[in-house]
Amino acid sequence: MPSFSKDHSASFGTRCRCFLFITLSLFFSNCFDYEETLTINHDFSGTLEVSYVVPTRRNSDESLIKFLPTLKDEILGRLNKGFFSKNVSLKDYTYQKIVTPETDPSLFREKAKVYYKVEFQELSQIEGAMLGKVQVRKKGNTIYVKREIPTISRAPETLKKDGEKKIYSETLRLLRTSSILFKVNFPIASVCRSNRGDVNLGRLSYRLPLTETIEKTGNNSWDYRITVIY
Repeated sequence: MPSFSKDHSASFGTRCRCFLFITLSLFFSNCFDYEETLTINHDFSGTLEVSYVVPTRRNSDESLIKFLPTLKDEILGRLNKGFFSKNVSLKDYTYQKIVTPETDPSLFREKAKVYYKVEFQELSQIEGAMLGKVQVRKKGNTIYVKREIPTISRAPETLKKDGEKKIYSETLRLLRTSSILFKVNFPIASVCRSNRGDVNLGRLSYRLPLTETIEKTGNNSWDYRITVIY
């Protein structure tokens, strides 16, 4: 059985992290487009609408980004994952294959545009279906939502090689105009407080620039609560 020195292991780990960083950066900068609309009713039931564009495998409908599936059965599996089935079903689902010409400079020529809508009785039913780590708590006529969107890279000061720094700089340039859009609709007769985004009458919207998933270390924490006034 071959043995590995600490230096070799460290070098291998660095290469793996660099490869992961490059791969995710290319996905996000070239193909990633995500929008989520959450509608909450007076009784905290509601709907979740999700749309995104992702790269697919060559000559296949399968997504290259595991947490953003394109196939209906895979989406249902994500909605109902866990020990207890949540019996969440799709109320609407559309899939559109996008193939760009060979002259297109994009790294991934085959993509898919996916849209689906689900209904829920309790928001906690679909915690695992929303982007990032989501925790929902309800107390009386108030619902508390905590979301964490993880970053996908190391801090810039840890990038020691010129190649890594160049990739980091180029990725930031590509991501300047990209973002993830979250929208939350709630009853007008409600009070909403959020540490991020803009709160208007019956709506909370938060646009997360993708540069923040690269430039900032740790998770992007978004906390909000909605109190329904009966």
